[in-house]
Amino acid sequence: MKKMKYKYLIFSVLLAVVYLTSCTEDWEKHYNTSEGIKSDLNLYEYIQSQPDLSTFTQMLQIAGYDSVLSKPQTYTVWAPVNSGLVNVDLTDSVAVTDIVKNHISRFSYPTSGIDSKTVFMVDKKFLMFKRTASGFSFGGKILLQSNTATSNGILHTVDGYVPYLSNIWEFIGKTPGLDSLKAYLYSQSTSIFDKVASVEIGTNDQNQAIYDSVIIFSNPVLNKIGQLQIEDSTFAAILPNNTAWTKVYELIKSNYKTLAKDGGAEQQRLNTQWALVQNLVFKFKNINTEPTMFDSLVSTTGSVFRPSAYLFEGATKNTLSNGLAYVTDSLRFKAADSWQQAIKVEAENSGYGRSFLFSYLYVRSSLGSIFNVSNNKYLVSEPTTVSKTTPNSITFPIPNTLSGKYNIYCVFVPSSIVSAESTKQYKARFNLSYVNADGDQVNNAAITLTHGISTTTGTIAGTFITDASVITKMYVTQIDFPYCNIYTKKSAISDITVKLKVENAAIITETVKYDRNLRIDYIILEPVQ
Repeated sequence: MKKMKYKYLIFSVLLAVVYLTSCTEDWEKHYNTSEGIKSDLNLYEYIQSQPDLSTFTQMLQIAGYDSVLSKPQTYTVWAPVNSGLVNVDLTDSVAVTDIVKNHISRFSYPTSGIDSKTVFMVDKKFLMFKRTASGFSFGGKILLQSNTATSNGILHTVDGYVPYLSNIWEFIGKTPGLDSLKAYLYSQSTSIFDKVASVEIGTNDQNQAIYDSVIIFSNPVLNKIGQLQIEDSTFAAILPNNTAWTKVYELIKSNYKTLAKDGGAEQQRLNTQWALVQNLVFKFKNINTEPTMFDSLVSTTGSVFRPSAYLFEGATKNTLSNGLAYVTDSLRFKAADSWQQAIKVEAENSGYGRSFLFSYLYVRSSLGSIFNVSNNKYLVSEPTTVSKTTPNSITFPIPNTLSGKYNIYCVFVPSSIVSAESTKQYKARFNLSYVNADGDQVNNAAITLTHGISTTTGTIAGTFITDASVITKMYVTQIDFPYCNIYTKKSAISDITVKLKVENAAIITETVKYDRNLRIDYIILEPVQ
């Protein structure tokens, strides 16, 4: 029994020796200390002790990171030597802080195992740490001394500092001449201090805690056009200077004339500003992507520009940390591609509260037919009665109309989509609802045979006849809306003031020649420039 216990004791000792040896080897491998030094000092104490890092020590003190690097948290620091900081103005505390935070990262990054690694810095920038033919580099700067292991992290020294590169959001805030763009975008932001996620780095003269702060940032405009303040996405942004902003603002604000009950002049201003910025941003996978190399581009809000190179003509390109910024004194967007696009309502889409009378409605597919139907779907209105006093009809709400002139069309799918031998046409009438210049709602104004809009009570709408063999894009009328009617997430369906009623005009005794069903592809409002 004693021998057995003795054997177990020897085995346990050997196991412990192997374990400790393994841990030591892992530590050596992790920190690659064959190149570096081990110190019991923390990062700040060690940096402070090095004569060739005295300038960086001063910068740490200015930025408040002397306290941060003294705490028992793990960091990696790439510290520039004095000769690499001779051009830094130590009286500019903002620039000093930017540089300091651009050389510190949380967690350990020794050179062991490094080939090419993107490192996330405490300023939320991404910098490249990689192996070179002669050693290692960080952000393009050469490592002079590697892998000094301190009590709370790793220190590397480099031959110069990596310049702080603004992202697009910061660039907008810093660049002279972008005041109008900045005023709008920055006014939409909210920032909330997150005390739980922030790190306490010391106290001030009043013995109040000072934090390496984590701020929760929110901006509803950036939520739509792109998070220009983050570093893990790549954009190309067209940035209008004050001249370009004012010119286009004055040009398009008449398209956003708003009723007093909907916000009046203030809402007109906000809608115009949104129209200005909604197509300024394009997203790419690679930071080196030149947007001018593409025949067409799609903005982050979904607008298509084809061709697209003209958008960047005359602009000054700036290479930033999360993409390219093109500062321009002339926004070149065409109205029909940007703020004043055609409004298309697919007939099969009931999302805006489509209504109907004396109809059975069916969504049908055009697949397998010879017809080019939008989205390969169309809507069928089948009458529920034979009475000529109760014709089947559908009313389509039309959102997002601007104050301006439109041509209105209704696109019909021919009856021959069902039977190739069919020669039956449709007879249709149209009524339009809208807000007039007095701000009053006009309901079901009749569209006359001359495509005019009659508001006279009792006027019967004119009858229009489609082609039996091809898709018919039926011109309905032209109207100049005095007010815009923008649909937002906060809007109710009842807030949509523009509606087109499409009614079957064929009666039961005309079914030899006319189809009493209506097959509708979509309604489209095309702006008159």
